[in-house]
Amino acid sequence: MNSDEPELHRHHHHKHHKKTWTLWKIILLVLGILVLAGGAFAAKVYYDVDQTAKTVYKAKGKTQNKRKASQTVKLNKKTPFSILLLGTDTGELGRTEKGRTDTMILATVNPQTKQTNMLSIARDSRVTITGYGQKAKINAAYAYGGIPMAINTVQSFLNVPVDYYVLMNMKGLEQLVDAVGGVTVDNDLDFTESGHHFPVGSVTLDGEDALAFSRMRHQDTRGDFGRQLRQQSIIQAVLKKSTSLNMVTEYSKFLQILENNMQTNLTLKDVLNIQQNYGDAMNFKTKQLKGTGQMIDGQSFQVMSPDEVSNMSTLLRNQLDLK
Repeated sequence: MNSDEPELHRHHHHKHHKKTWTLWKIILLVLGILVLAGGAFAAKVYYDVDQTAKTVYKAKGKTQNKRKASQTVKLNKKTPFSILLLGTDTGELGRTEKGRTDTMILATVNPQTKQTNMLSIARDSRVTITGYGQKAKINAAYAYGGIPMAINTVQSFLNVPVDYYVLMNMKGLEQLVDAVGGVTVDNDLDFTESGHHFPVGSVTLDGEDALAFSRMRHQDTRGDFGRQLRQQSIIQAVLKKSTSLNMVTEYSKFLQILENNMQTNLTLKDVLNIQQNYGDAMNFKTKQLKGTGQMIDGQSFQVMSPDEVSNMSTLLRNQLDLK
């Protein structure tokens, strides 16, 4: 992925609205193939996964550390941790610029409570962009200052540490769905988006369909929150399809897609520790900060009340055992 930082004044808000995934689960899925495979094949898979992990690794840069020394994450000791999942519009519709993170999900993982909270942060949330000094939509933080500014802004907004991140561009969504041969999801709203019609009921999607399905929000009275539900249904469908035995020999497709579309500060050792020590925490609870829609200076924002943010911060900090 291109890590060059463009100047602030060159960024523009895109009118296209999209979502991507919780990609660390995809990494776990790929590693899970090791359990299914055996002998020399397993060794070959491990080697290939290790090479991919090295390719996609990128440190999160100069970020503000929200943890005390005594609270350092030790994955081999089952320390509760957080991971920020970011999806950009780079790579979709032929775009090559950095783009904004129209998907932002903060996951807090606690094996003691056997729970993972998945907080979807609305792309239009009005916050102070840390290091930029102005209020703006939270999805602009990455465009203005890359991963460090995105992480620092989320940490400041919610008063929680961000231990890890996964960033993936939209081209990866289309390719992953196609790599599993398409997915089937349940749809609760009849709509047409970008020339694709989705009737109520069970619908089968290829990669291009999945982009349109996860992008729509203006025809849904739930707005961004309805779109988040569609995104989650695609995530679950891809994971279910990918874990089928006939996908074992297709792992190389996943690795190539990840190499071309993803970056993360998770090492292979980290992922193996998560796979080994955090299986009990894979009970997912979806959270949302809803706020209220407001027009400010001609722009539409989601504005969160201090109480709503404080209550969510308390919940997340408790999940991370931070007092």
